[in-house]
Amino acid sequence: MGMKEILEEIDKDIADVVGTNFIHNLTSIVPNLEDVGLTYERGQEKKGKLINTCVLFVDIRNSVALTEKHHTQTMGRIYTAFTKAVLKVARYHGGHTRNIIGDRVMIVFPCENCCTNAVDCAISINHIAKNIINKKIVGIDFKCGIGIDLGELRVIKVGIQRRGTEKGENKGLVWVGKPANIVSRLTDNANKTFKETLYKVERYPFNPFRFPQLLHSIYGLGALKQPNTSPYSPIKQSVIMSSEEFAKEVTINSSGKFDMLGGKFISFKRNEITYDYPSILITEAVYKGLKKDNATRNDILGGLWKEQKHNIKDVSGKIYGSNLNWKVS
Repeated sequence: MGMKEILEEIDKDIADVVGTNFIHNLTSIVPNLEDVGLTYERGQEKKGKLINTCVLFVDIRNSVALTEKHHTQTMGRIYTAFTKAVLKVARYHGGHTRNIIGDRVMIVFPCENCCTNAVDCAISINHIAKNIINKKIVGIDFKCGIGIDLGELRVIKVGIQRRGTEKGENKGLVWVGKPANIVSRLTDNANKTFKETLYKVERYPFNPFRFPQLLHSIYGLGALKQPNTSPYSPIKQSVIMSSEEFAKEVTINSSGKFDMLGGKFISFKRNEITYDYPSILITEAVYKGLKKDNATRNDILGGLWKEQKHNIKDVSGKIYGSNLNWKVS
């Protein structure tokens, strides 16, 4: 087959995917590659699955730095030990491993008790990293980050049919939905230290009496009788801004002095803050599900899941975190 023929075949494949209907049947069981309810044959209606459940991602922290510092044989042992441990403990907690990409593992849980099972699995993984791998492999500072979200996932099978040893390497499952994206973000941030620059800005805000139309919209017709006064309020205002917000607000005028879009600039103070995310991060949906099913658990009653005060990119809603591991006698 020449280049022309392979490109024509791919063109037909893409036209088939674009022009054929996809349906997603509801399931409570985690799909796998051999699921007869998943299809990708040409010319047929494409069948996928729809599942509302918990998904967990885990990966090794500072894997690049560890690789640069330690011998490749040591890293091979670390990856082997960690991945094998994660697969075993995932199965123990009822989870199904659905992706292993480098040092990142994806685990999906059946719908029933998924919040409890996913959180318990995360605690077990954290325990293994902290209390087993770190003690068995001397001279490393081994850490992992874990994220969990709950929500709707659409599962489709992708790839091509091959025979022989390449059969499994040419097909896979794609998990489409917000939870997969959210949990990836959580995992990226879990068990990491971040530095952030904040600016405390002192300014005189704009005086609303300078703008009668604005006053009218807020206070009614009586506001229009107020005289126009100074463009700035006499009451000083303190505002905390991120670096991005500060850059957007502050300008330099023709005299070389600072100006502000939001008022009359007085001064600013730059502060560096450092904060740590715990090793396990979960969304509010997971926390509520855990709490609903386990109102008397020690981690719920003891307030061991702390709301995180710093925003994570592309993640809306509350995030809870913990460094929990098991107390094994």
